[in-house]
Amino acid sequence: MRRFLDTRLARVTKAKAPRDLTEARHRSLLRGRAVVRTLLRERLVQPDAGQAFAGMLRLGDAAAAELAGIPDTQELRETDLALLARDHAGAEEMFEAGLLRLVRQCSDGRELGTATASPAELLAGYVAQAAGGGAASGGPSGYAASAVTISPITRPLSPAPT
Repeated sequence: MRRFLDTRLARVTKAKAPRDLTEARHRSLLRGRAVVRTLLRERLVQPDAGQAFAGMLRLGDAAAAELAGIPDTQELRETDLALLARDHAGAEEMFEAGLLRLVRQCSDGRELGTATASPAELLAGYVAQAAGGGAASGGPSGYAASAVTISPITRPLSPAPT
């Protein structure tokens, strides 16, 4: 048993230390919050949109202000993208699946509690509202005519398979 443990410890110490992705992850989070804030602000139709909405706007405003202090150039975004490319494989698909589930719920008449909705629920409500009821906008029911930006890829939201 001792030899097995020694071998494993030797392998761990020889293993290459993972890159420090903290800063790239933080900038990515800031970019995401700023984009969600922009999308939600476009759809603000009522002056008293609720605490959750106001909180998300504050988070987005803070993120945008912090990004303004960083020279967030196209080159830096591309570098961050390359660094984070293999970080959490499958996260884009999980995000898209979760967002589509929430969009379907909103399209089916789910009411969002403006005091307690999460940023993901607010975003899903925005996407469902952008779809405009699907059939009225010429698309199949539940189809969002807008696109959701996931990392650098823009994918149109498509209806769930029936």
